[in-house]
Amino acid sequence: MVEVITLLLYNAPKFRRLEMYLAKTFFALITTICISAMLTFPAFAAEIARPQSKSDSPGGLSVSPTIGGYFFAGSEQRSVAPLYGIKIGYEKIEKSGADSLGVEGTLNYFSSAVKGGAGTDKGCLYRLDATYPFSAGKKWLPFLAVGVGGIVTDTPAQTNSNFLFNYGAGVKYFIENYLAVRLDARQLVVYEGSEFRNNYEIGFGLSYYFGKERVQKRTPLPVPEKKKIVVLEDVPVKPEEAVKSAVNDGADKTEAAASQAAAPSVEMPVTPVVKSDVITKLSIEFDKSSSSVKPEYFKQLEEVKALLKGSGELVAYIDGHSDAGGKLAANVTLSEQRAQNVRSLLIKAGASPKQLTATAHGPAMPIADNATLDGRQKNRRVTIRVEKRDPALKIAAAQALQDEADRIENARLAAQIFAKSRIKAAVALQETGGAVPVDSNNSLSFEMINQGMDTEEYTVTLAAPKEFDAILTRANRTDEKITTLRLAPGETFKGKVLFRIPSGMVDGQRTSVAVRAVSTKYSDVFFEKESLVICAAPLIRVVAKLSKQEVAPGETVLYQLSLHNAGSLAARNVTVKLQLPPQVDPVGTPEVPFSKEASGLLVFTLDKIESDKRAEITVAVKVREESAAGQELLWNVEVIDGTLQKRTKSTERASVVRAK
Repeated sequence: MVEVITLLLYNAPKFRRLEMYLAKTFFALITTICISAMLTFPAFAAEIARPQSKSDSPGGLSVSPTIGGYFFAGSEQRSVAPLYGIKIGYEKIEKSGADSLGVEGTLNYFSSAVKGGAGTDKGCLYRLDATYPFSAGKKWLPFLAVGVGGIVTDTPAQTNSNFLFNYGAGVKYFIENYLAVRLDARQLVVYEGSEFRNNYEIGFGLSYYFGKERVQKRTPLPVPEKKKIVVLEDVPVKPEEAVKSAVNDGADKTEAAASQAAAPSVEMPVTPVVKSDVITKLSIEFDKSSSSVKPEYFKQLEEVKALLKGSGELVAYIDGHSDAGGKLAANVTLSEQRAQNVRSLLIKAGASPKQLTATAHGPAMPIADNATLDGRQKNRRVTIRVEKRDPALKIAAAQALQDEADRIENARLAAQIFAKSRIKAAVALQETGGAVPVDSNNSLSFEMINQGMDTEEYTVTLAAPKEFDAILTRANRTDEKITTLRLAPGETFKGKVLFRIPSGMVDGQRTSVAVRAVSTKYSDVFFEKESLVICAAPLIRVVAKLSKQEVAPGETVLYQLSLHNAGSLAARNVTVKLQLPPQVDPVGTPEVPFSKEASGLLVFTLDKIESDKRAEITVAVKVREESAAGQELLWNVEVIDGTLQKRTKSTERASVVRAK
């Protein structure tokens, strides 16, 4: 790189044209990014609250055109030089500052007038910096930097190239999630000859991050119109409100609005309107998370009791409600407690229990907007309707309650389907790339990436034969087993599958290893990848031959053993044990090394038999003179494969003693 830069500096006329071209290019690039930022800023301002994904957070691959100034040491007699440059970097920003790190390469061009009118020096700076970013809020990203590089200076007399060391700091301010304004300051220690010179650099630029989402304008949610409930009839619940009640798990209005925006539209059965002769009605409001009836309502409850005692034909329907904050099950329980407390007060006051019916509705029947404090207060209520007893009305009310229960359940199922559709991931598992030797340690790399919109947690399991003793570990820490993973949107986990194929596996035997990631929220949402494992093992076949089928006493016969390795893996430390018949004695010395044990046992040792190769063993024996005619000569052979620790035995009835 130094030679290329030096060549450019020696061609001064061309270099001046390059200087003008670079300056125009950098200004054009900076202008384009500024215009882009101004055009997209209104969309950013109109963005409503949404969960922050990984693409919204700082970090990643970036390119930064910069301009600035370069200040030479006083002894160099040069004026402040304007800088034009470009930076290419990559940052990894973690929640823990200790895990954040970045790297950035810089190339700058400068032109400086020599003090005293002695001409103009031109040159360039190049360096590689390690950066340490740490978050100071959603917008600001300060960082420290240290690195090494070089400076090439073209003077009228000569061209100099010197080593430099630099350190400093900077800060970035994010206009968008993909665009940031940056300010840098560095001290450069230049080693020239036998001296060190302290120069300084100040730079300003724009950083563009690749792969970040563009923030798009969203239409604000319409505020539901406030309606006054008429207790003469049951009011049907909008599907969006039912879904909102089923999936809402937050306590503030921002979470409530976000859940309503994300929930799917579901067609739900509408509760039929049940009209009746209402004698009186009453609404009682409660404090947040409370089921205690306030004393201010005691007088009105006394009036309801008096009305019920005056006529046995009257019944009171007590309906408990809640706001949409918190979990659905807790809200239903709270609304039931409120209704039962009101019913208990009426019974203590003297009303007949047969005239009182209490029902819990949870957040399913709001009368006001749950996104506001005032609306949530109005929804924390119990309503009392005193009506004439009507059998048909009772049947219709029961049907209405059943329809309401069905509506809530359908909304819950719809919300669950919608939530499952947001869970997306991919698992990649390395292929074995061929047969895997038995009795060996092996590993396969795997990756998992969260392709969904939310941070998800998975239970990671491994499907492999039990005898493989397979485990899952981190790629960079194989001593750390993993069972669960928590991944942010777009985050990738790299791991290893460690396993050992036992010696008992047969050559060519096929099995598989699979990695499965199961959502901790929904057990039926999972992602998996399988890799085929083909075992490689030696497979020794033994063939025995005799030079004669009938032998006479005193006659010599040759016994030949042929060992063929038909497996795909070499056999090592093969032992052949040959038990001679008692009627014969060995003659001469076989070519294969052997040892002789008691009772005519010959033990041969073979270091290695390659795949698809043969080993031959020939033994010459002489039939004893006293052998009787008609006797069978039995040859027992045992082959021990040292790789598999496998024994193969065979008995050959190969020859008969005949009379002389």
